[in-house]
Amino acid sequence: MALMTADQRYSALHQARYYLEYAVAPVRALVVQPERLVAWMSVQLESHQRLLTENQALRRQNLLLAAGQQKYAAILAENARLRQLLNASKHTQSRVKVARLLSIDLAPYTQRVVINQGKQDGAYVGQPVIDANGLLGQIIQVGPFSSEVLLISDPGSAVPVIDLRSGLRLLAVGIGQTDELKLRSAANTADIRVGDRIVTSGLGGRFPADYPVCTVSAIVRTPGDPFSQIACTPAAALGRYREVLLIWNTNASDRAAPAAAQPNASKP
Repeated sequence: MALMTADQRYSALHQARYYLEYAVAPVRALVVQPERLVAWMSVQLESHQRLLTENQALRRQNLLLAAGQQKYAAILAENARLRQLLNASKHTQSRVKVARLLSIDLAPYTQRVVINQGKQDGAYVGQPVIDANGLLGQIIQVGPFSSEVLLISDPGSAVPVIDLRSGLRLLAVGIGQTDELKLRSAANTADIRVGDRIVTSGLGGRFPADYPVCTVSAIVRTPGDPFSQIACTPAAALGRYREVLLIWNTNASDRAAPAAAQPNASKP
C-alpha cells in the first residue's frame, strides 16, 4: 500500500515501471496470441470453405458446359452425316428415305442391324440399304415399325459386282468383319488389280447398278489354284453409322418375290 501511495503521489516508481515494461511486454504479447490465433484460424476456415463452395460451383458449371459442348459436337456430326446422305440421294433416280439405326445383332460373326422403318413406312424384304459412301446391305425381315438389315459384311451375304476398270463380273461376299470383304469367281489370270473400284452390277435385279461396294486391297495368286484370293475394303462405313438410306427399287418383281431376299439369295 505504501508503494502504491508513493507511486501515485510522488512518481517515485516511474523509472522502475519503465524498465519493468521490458519484462511485461513479452508476457502481454503471449497472452493475446491465442485470441489472435483463433481469429486467424476463423478467417482461414471461412476463406477455405468459401473457396471449396466456389470450386464446387465452378466444377458443376464446367461439367454442364462440357456436356453442352459434347451435345453440340454430336449435333454437328449428325448434321454432317445427314448432308452426306442427302448428297448421296441426289445421285440416284430412285425414291429414297432416311432411316435410323435402332440396334445391332451381337451374335459372333453376325452382321445385322435393326432400323426404324417398317411396313408402315413402305419398307419391304429385299430393299437395298446404302449410306453416303456405298452399299450397306438389304432388308431381310420387315415388321410393322422396324426392319432387320443384312449387311454386306455378313457371312450370309453375296452381292453381284463388277470391276469398273476391267468390266470383270465377280461376287462380293462377307466374312463377318466390317473392314473386309472377299471377291469370288475371279480366275487366277483375271484382269484385276489392287485399287480397282468394285460396284454393283445390277444382275438379278436386287441391287441397283453402279453403287460402290468396295475397293480391292489385296490379291493372292497361288500357282495351281484356278481362282485368286481377293480381299477388298468396303466403301460404306460399316459399323460407323447411325443414319442410312432406303432405296425403293423400280423393279416391281422384287416385291413380288420376298423369299429371294434371304441371305445368299443375291448370288447370280
